[in-house]
Amino acid sequence: MHSSVVKLGLVFFIVTLLGNNVAAQFAKYTNSYLRLGYSAQYEALGRSAQATSYSLGMERANPASLAQHKKRFMAGGSFSSIFTGMGTLMYAGVAMRLDSVSSASVSLLRFGVDGIQNTLDWRDEAGNDDYGRIRRFGIADYALFLSYGRTGFMWAGFAVGGTAKVLYRDEGGFATGVGLGVDLAANYSFGAWRFAAVARDVTSTWVLWFIEAKKLSRVRDGKELNTTPARAAEGTIPSLELAVAYSRTFRESLHWGATLCFNERFDGREYTPLYLGSVSFSPAVGVWGSYRNLVFLRLGAHQLQQIPLTRTSQALSFTPTAGIGLQGWGLRIDYAFSAPLATVSARLNHLVSISYSFGG
Repeated sequence: MHSSVVKLGLVFFIVTLLGNNVAAQFAKYTNSYLRLGYSAQYEALGRSAQATSYSLGMERANPASLAQHKKRFMAGGSFSSIFTGMGTLMYAGVAMRLDSVSSASVSLLRFGVDGIQNTLDWRDEAGNDDYGRIRRFGIADYALFLSYGRTGFMWAGFAVGGTAKVLYRDEGGFATGVGLGVDLAANYSFGAWRFAAVARDVTSTWVLWFIEAKKLSRVRDGKELNTTPARAAEGTIPSLELAVAYSRTFRESLHWGATLCFNERFDGREYTPLYLGSVSFSPAVGVWGSYRNLVFLRLGAHQLQQIPLTRTSQALSFTPTAGIGLQGWGLRIDYAFSAPLATVSARLNHLVSISYSFGG
């Protein structure tokens, strides 16, 4: 284990200083699997819940929310079926209150897609199609998160937090990648209002790829096709999420609230209709209600985009979300579903989260 850590650190050092020896670039949507739903509460509120109360998995949305963790321990996990079973995501973790003002958590995420067709040898040496030569492979992406949140810092109602993430990606044996990254966050509570700011990949998150070039290369008519470098580096530039949540109590037993989040990305204009120069603003909204904090109903929407249909026409699309939740006696069960890009896709995502809190 020690030698692996040393090797990883050495590789990062070499790539940083000698980047011209490795194919390295910043790329859009890198490590996007880290943004998939890992908390049903977060997903059902349209991924706008960065400023809401803590539940297991919320440390990924906002590590500063860990400061709200009340019990000594919380353990659990999530399972998600992505695009009606095309991919699966599993998330497991444990949170622990360290003292009266701080908490920490350790969690592991796995995202996998199986049954991908390998068509590299689809045609035989004579150039004829041969479907019997098609093989299948799978990919599995992993992430380990170490999170910390603390309140009582600087002034009342203010909390800070951070997450260190270690990434490992296996692309079906064709390539493996390792990466490191850091997220930072801050919360502020004032009466019925809560505000949050989450800076992701603040140091830029680089994934170093080790590529099996021979598995990808093919020779046809004496020419080598699909040549690939043996090493590559792919970077994710920082992004910023600004969120606000408002909650009220009605007749003591009924609670309701609303959430709003803007995700700012700085790597050029995207399909979102809100932008300023090279900065894109992706909005997300959510509303929720509960009865005695035992039963929850949540609705939300995110990923508002202008989707090109033809060269001259576009369609406004978004991802609607909904979910329910039950909690009592330390046990919490949440369910969420979403319809990604509802106007152009009929596939659904389903997410179930289960956690248990215990200890004084």
